[in-house]
Amino acid sequence: MKKTISLVLTSLAILIFVISIVVMLVGTRAIRQNEPLFIGGYSFSIVPTDSMVGDNPDSLDPWDIAIIRQASFDEIEIGDVIVFQSEINNRPILIIHRVVGLHPEGGYETQGDHNASVDLNPVTEANFKAIYTGKITFLKPIARLAAVQKNLIFGILSVLLLGMVVSETIHIIKVMKKAQEEKLKKENEEKIKEALYQEVLEEELNKKKTNES
Repeated sequence: MKKTISLVLTSLAILIFVISIVVMLVGTRAIRQNEPLFIGGYSFSIVPTDSMVGDNPDSLDPWDIAIIRQASFDEIEIGDVIVFQSEINNRPILIIHRVVGLHPEGGYETQGDHNASVDLNPVTEANFKAIYTGKITFLKPIARLAAVQKNLIFGILSVLLLGMVVSETIHIIKVMKKAQEEKLKKENEEKIKEALYQEVLEEELNKKKTNES
């Protein structure tokens, strides 16, 4: 039972470690290349601002994890929450806002649920990236820590993984040692039984010889 629990904990630690690596790779790519990394047509985005705070079911609070789906530009409908490329202070950035109408210059007009005005530039096929499909809200503390302190959370997970691996290694060594001790004990018991049997057998033979004499 203890071995099973230890194996489960080690597997869980490895899984968390791998997921954290994927999260950091996805986040790093999104930040550096201003491009979401899709796996199986889906990706995620940590919402760092309050621009989408609102009363709609698909409104987003800061540090919610938005699940997004790769889609074609033709799939967009007014009212959808979408992800698109834009710029803030000449810095490329991915934005997740709601489609509120058609833009006079072509494409779609977008606006954050919490913002007072619409976005200046339209969303076109060239800068459109994905459609929002859902959100994860209970991981906000972890999402915030992952976004703000990537190195810290990576270090914590690395220590956790190392601790689990060391613990499991020690446990395996103890199990192997115990198994070896039990094997030696069993062999010794068998040797003692064999010696006793031989002793009894010799006594019987001696008695038989004595009786025959």
